[in-house]
Amino acid sequence: MVTVMSGRIAIAVMACTLLAPTAFAADPQVVYQHGVDSLYNLDFSLAEADFKNLTTEHPDDPLYWNGYASTIWLRILYSQQKLNIESFSMKDTFGTGQSKDDVNAAEEKRLVETVNTAIAKADALLKKNPNDVRALYSKGMSFGSLATFHATAQRKYFLAKGEAEKARDLHRQVLRIDPNFHDAEMSIGAYNYVVAIIPGWVKFTLFFVGFNGEGKDVGIRQIEDTARLGKLGATDAKMLLLIVYNREGRHADSMKIVDELHARYPRNFIFEMSRAQVFRKLGKYDRAYLTYQEILKKVAARTDGYERLRSAKVYYDIAKSQTEEKDFGAVFASYTKVVEPTSDATPNERADAQIWMGMILDSQNDRKNALAHYNEVAKLDCNPEYKDRAARYIRRAYGP
Repeated sequence: MVTVMSGRIAIAVMACTLLAPTAFAADPQVVYQHGVDSLYNLDFSLAEADFKNLTTEHPDDPLYWNGYASTIWLRILYSQQKLNIESFSMKDTFGTGQSKDDVNAAEEKRLVETVNTAIAKADALLKKNPNDVRALYSKGMSFGSLATFHATAQRKYFLAKGEAEKARDLHRQVLRIDPNFHDAEMSIGAYNYVVAIIPGWVKFTLFFVGFNGEGKDVGIRQIEDTARLGKLGATDAKMLLLIVYNREGRHADSMKIVDELHARYPRNFIFEMSRAQVFRKLGKYDRAYLTYQEILKKVAARTDGYERLRSAKVYYDIAKSQTEEKDFGAVFASYTKVVEPTSDATPNERADAQIWMGMILDSQNDRKNALAHYNEVAKLDCNPEYKDRAARYIRRAYGP
């Protein structure tokens, strides 16, 4: 049940992924907006510096502490290779074969302490005025940050479930006080969407612990309301809709959103990588390939922050696209780029590439060279699953 829940709850808590730093633009506006733009452009150090300065100058504002916390856990998620559309595309799990779950203990401690400070600051405001919608919203975002971190970075789904429910309930309270506060709809909508797509037997089990919602269509509509009417979290809602539309097969709608987001945040190469992913979903492999080539040009030229993207990751995704297109000759060439000695590929990417090259050679009855690729996997510090798979093909040749 946990495996099935993982992808669903990960999306549920993704509702709160980036809302905290965009919630309420207070003084000093310029510094605040710079932090927001930096975060969306994946410039984590710049964003963290801005929000840290704001917490120093305005220590009683919980929104600034939430922004600070968001930069910490998003950097963690990025380092785990989970901050991508592929991580949310699987039906019954979260992450990809290239993801990792290791979290630095010091960073986790810093994150939890920062979020707890944000909650304490919100509680202080609520003690003075229980109907302070900004404080209620901020507190909901704090629990949302914890939920998202626990679900996406650590896969602690039941813990994340409780925290996501607290965020949802606080935002419901916001809407009871101010029905026009459309930004608060998003986390509620995401929760409703996720509950609706959980398989029936899981939903039956979780119903008795209060895990139920208002339906998938209601959830999507609530997220869309924030994207259309939200003054503070519209961008976050669009980022969530990119995930939801992708899972719902609404790829044309996904493309509109990803194009809009990348135009606004050109240094966020994840958006352009997502564009190639959506082209693949649409079966437009030629457009996907051209997009990947444009990305590689930016990586080589070190423009728009693309020097932070590994070229091997791009070649790896190109190979996956060519596999979907069944262009196996081109696949072999792309994987060769991944495994070459000067490549910046991860051990897992190298292992997967070696296995695929061996499978292609096996299908061509070139057993000797296929074995050479399988044997390379044993030399890598990769996920044991890859080693087991390679060992299986060493024992018995791959066959379609």
